[in-house]
Amino acid sequence: MGAWVCAGHGRDFRLWGSALAGRRLAGVRELVVQAPGALLAVRESRLEGEPLVLLHGGPGVPDSMQTTIAPLLPQMRHISFDQRGTGSSRCTDGRYGIGAYLADMEAIREDLGIWSWHVLGHSWGGLLAQAYTAGHGDRVRSLVLSSSSLGVGSDWTLTKREAFRTSRRRAGLLGTVRLYGYGSGLGAPGRVRTWAMRHVMTETWHNYFPDARRAPDPDQRWLAGCSAGAMIGTDRAVSRADPAVLDGLGAYAGPVMVLYGAHDIFGTSTGVVRRRFPQAVQVTLEDSGHLHWLQNRAGYRQALRQFYSAHLQSPV
Repeated sequence: MGAWVCAGHGRDFRLWGSALAGRRLAGVRELVVQAPGALLAVRESRLEGEPLVLLHGGPGVPDSMQTTIAPLLPQMRHISFDQRGTGSSRCTDGRYGIGAYLADMEAIREDLGIWSWHVLGHSWGGLLAQAYTAGHGDRVRSLVLSSSSLGVGSDWTLTKREAFRTSRRRAGLLGTVRLYGYGSGLGAPGRVRTWAMRHVMTETWHNYFPDARRAPDPDQRWLAGCSAGAMIGTDRAVSRADPAVLDGLGAYAGPVMVLYGAHDIFGTSTGVVRRRFPQAVQVTLEDSGHLHWLQNRAGYRQALRQFYSAHLQSPV
């Protein structure tokens, strides 16, 4: 296709105590969905419109998609959730493999009574979106990969290597020393680990911007939902995952858009994903790095609306 270059269970969240303090969103329905080995904090923006599940990045960080992506597509029915072990979601069985995440998505889809939905995944969420489409392609009306991680196994190693290379370049010597210093605390127990995770994610967030020294700070409520356990557990599982988990993508015939920023963190390795979807709409978003809703909001909105306008029954 073309290429663009653009300038449930009904339980109230009060049952979770202070975990959601300050995070309740106006006009968004909140519920808890029970999945195999997890209790998932789910948010749904409206009951009308074609359903779009929003898969946030990470791993190990909570959802922010209802405030970042959903407003760009107001006519759609947005479903998002804190992935297992992050934010207000609990991982009760200690599993962080791809299969567990896909089972979580299916539990949410079934709980909401949705037969099929549009799927948009950002960063790590993009890899999750690919795996879901490979295994449940009949449930996917369309697929948008927004700065997607590259793959599992060796491709996951490449994802991390490229991101770390970009991070070191943008952070400079002192920033890199800080990042690795904080990272050393991730193996510690209790409060030290929580403190280290907050600082690791703050440094990482800054390095998503071309000039890390002038980057805005991440939201403190978002940082509070980050989980070192979920991050490390997922990283280990994805590193060992069988690449065959993505084999089903070749059979997917629905519309696909692959989008990266011109200054994204994965460098030229984005070709791994672009080549996986030769018939996709391929977008390079100018003046953007990894966080498009902040770095080129107008261009990101235009790319999303053009894509969905061509594949929805109602206008976006």
